[in-house]
Amino acid sequence: MLKMLFMCFPKQVLSSLLALSLVFSLISCKKDDPAVQESPIFTFFEETAIQIDTVEQAADTWDYGFAFSPLQSGRIAQLGMKLPVSGSFKVTLWDLNGATPAALVSQNISAQTAHQSITQDITGVQVENGKKYGISILANTFYRITKTDGSAFTYPKTIGNILVEGFHESVNTNGLASFPSETNDTRLAPCVDVIFIAD
Repeated sequence: MLKMLFMCFPKQVLSSLLALSLVFSLISCKKDDPAVQESPIFTFFEETAIQIDTVEQAADTWDYGFAFSPLQSGRIAQLGMKLPVSGSFKVTLWDLNGATPAALVSQNISAQTAHQSITQDITGVQVENGKKYGISILANTFYRITKTDGSAFTYPKTIGNILVEGFHESVNTNGLASFPSETNDTRLAPCVDVIFIAD
């Protein structure tokens, strides 16, 4: 039966059908591949030759976080935090391309236990290659990371598809989230992150 089928169809038709089936196979495989989720900021915890100080309750509340640029367009699917205490804290994603930072998403994220990485879904925010964004948290608690030799962290730093442009911090006395303009390259607090998915 199969032999008769092959004899009925010209070789060019069979070749075309085989090529089409291969294309459809590749397309369906690509759709089934899970999207790669990148969380660039938490990787600072994995740096070598660092010292981590845990501050469970600072005297002041701080706005702190990172400026970054995607190296590929994509979307921010989640916001994340990791703190040395439990509780609820405000995390904000910023557009830093205008004259003043503009909040894209602001979310209270709660951790039931200390030292736990928590992420929370947001409606995917599209971010563009080469544009500047920020992620910050409003908190009086943090991990403070320094290099054991006292040297500075160098920026920009490429982590996957994200270019981290610097660590920002400032004391916040009014309780309203803002993206801090002050930078610090001798210490950082990688307690807030984004989950980025490239297009």
